[in-house]
Amino acid sequence: MVGYIAGTLTTFASLPQLIKSLKTNDMSGVSLYFVVTFTVGLFLWLVYGILKNDYPIIIFNIISLMFWIPITYLKIKDELKRKSFIT
Repeated sequence: MVGYIAGTLTTFASLPQLIKSLKTNDMSGVSLYFVVTFTVGLFLWLVYGILKNDYPIIIFNIISLMFWIPITYLKIKDELKRKSFIT
């Protein structure tokens, strides 16, 4: 039960960031290093959950990745746009 509660809280904590990023299309306030590192960490937690057959870890990391993969994409796109000065 604790795993499901913790998973719910930590997973849905990122939802406001995704919504804001999609609405404003502005990722300048978010660190690329953080976004990439966090997304890779989520993926590794998913692999760990699969290896341990731990359903709360599997479920909530899949959901989290569904939020953070688009955030990561938007951040990388934003960084490339800033570096190439494309409008």
